Amino acid sequence: MTTLIEQLITKMGLREEPNVMEKTTELVRLLELRSTNVPLQINEYGKIVLCADLASCLLGIGFDKEQALKLSGLRKSHYLNNKRMFEKLLDLNKLASVNDICVQLGLNEVTRKAEELMTLFNAVAATEDTGTDTTHPQYAAMAVFQACRLLKKKVSKTKLMPFSNLRPTQFQQLEQQWSLMIAKHHKEVKVQASSDLDGKLKESQQENIKGQEVKKAQKPQTEDYDTWKARMLATAQARLMEQESSEPNPDNQLLEA
Repeated sequence: MTTLIEQLITKMGLREEPNVMEKTTELVRLLELRSTNVPLQINEYGKIVLCADLASCLLGIGFDKEQALKLSGLRKSHYLNNKRMFEKLLDLNKLASVNDICVQLGLNEVTRKAEELMTLFNAVAATEDTGTDTTHPQYAAMAVFQACRLLKKKVSKTKLMPFSNLRPTQFQQLEQQWSLMIAKHHKEVKVQASSDLDGKLKESQQENIKGQEVKKAQKPQTEDYDTWKARMLATAQARLMEQESSEPNPDNQLLEA
C-alpha cells in the first residue's frame, strides 16, 4: 500500500511537497477504519488519489485536478461524489470558525479583532449583494490572518492556509481583496467612531456651559451698602405704615362715646 501511495504521489508531482506523503497515508488508513460498514464503490487508485487531493487541500498545496482525474480512473462526477463522501467519513467538511483557528494556532489575543473583521466582511458582502458564501472557511482564515497583520502579530501562512482550503495563489488573491476592503471600510469605521466621540465631547461641553449659566443665574447677586440701606429703610417704613393702619383710632372712639 505504501509503495502504491508513493508511486501515485510521485506521478502527481507531489513527491517533493512537505508532509503530503504522510498526510495522504494518514487519510487512507483512517478511511479504511471508518468505511468498514460503508461499501466504497471505488478502486484502490481512486481512493489514494482522492486522499492525496484532500491532503493537498488541508496543507494548502497546489493540486493538478486533471492529472488526478486521469490517475484515479474515475469519471469526473464519480470523482466529485466520492470526494464529498470521503470528506464526511473523515470529518473534513466541518467549517472552522475564527475561534477554532485562533485556539488551534495559539492566537487567542487576536480573536476579538478577527471576529470584528469577520463581522465587517459579512456586512460588506450583504451590502454589495454578490451572493458570496460567507461561511466558507477561507474567510475565517483570512480574518485571522488580517487581524494578525493589524495587531503586528506574526503568523505562519503555511499553518494558516490549510484552514482556508485554498491554494497559495488563491490565498494570495483573497489577501489582496481583503486588504483593499479593510483599507476602505475599516478606516470608515474608525472615522465614524472618532466622529461619534467628538460629537459626544462637544455635547458634554455644551451641557457643562449650560449648567454653569444656570448656576450663575441662580446665584444671588451682591449689592452695595447704599442700595441695601435704602431697601431696608423702605421695607421698615412699609411695615410701620401697615401697623399704624391696623391700629384703632382713639379720636373715633371718643366721638362714638
